[in-house]
Amino acid sequence: MSKSNWYVLFVMGGKERQLCDFLNQEENWYAFYPKIELIRRKNSVDRIIEKPLFPSYIFVESEDKHQDFQTKLRELKTRKKGIVKELNYKDEIPALYEEEKQYLKGLLDEKHTLKKSVGFIENDHVIITEGPLKGYESHISKIDRHKRKAVLEVEMLHKKINVTIPLEIIKRTE
Repeated sequence: MSKSNWYVLFVMGGKERQLCDFLNQEENWYAFYPKIELIRRKNSVDRIIEKPLFPSYIFVESEDKHQDFQTKLRELKTRKKGIVKELNYKDEIPALYEEEKQYLKGLLDEKHTLKKSVGFIENDHVIITEGPLKGYESHISKIDRHKRKAVLEVEMLHKKINVTIPLEIIKRTE
């Protein structure tokens, strides 16, 4: 898709995958929900699981203009339950701003998954050595080394959202 918009829909929790499959049947629409790769330890074995990065939200990439998108969405809502509403900014901008879209694209891989990052702390500064957070260190607001998590401030529709993401800090130096 050339100049596409990313529309954001609020949906019933747990229905993200099902609604994406339904919406992907539409011509010129690509529905997805960003996922996050988490490490869960059970019986001393680390397992990787995927969960929605923004639970109850799905994104629709489309070249449709906003009015065409809304018309199609209204019709689809009558055929499938679970889509609650379309998000917008002060009733004026329906899709993510270009800089917000690029920010998320920088964090997510081609499958729209946020993978684990690795780094270290030097003199109270976080330095990411590998993973999608490399270059986004200034957006990290909190780190929990023991749970291997960081809180990242993400902006969507001019609202700041805190997202917990996987981050492994391998060492700390003073």
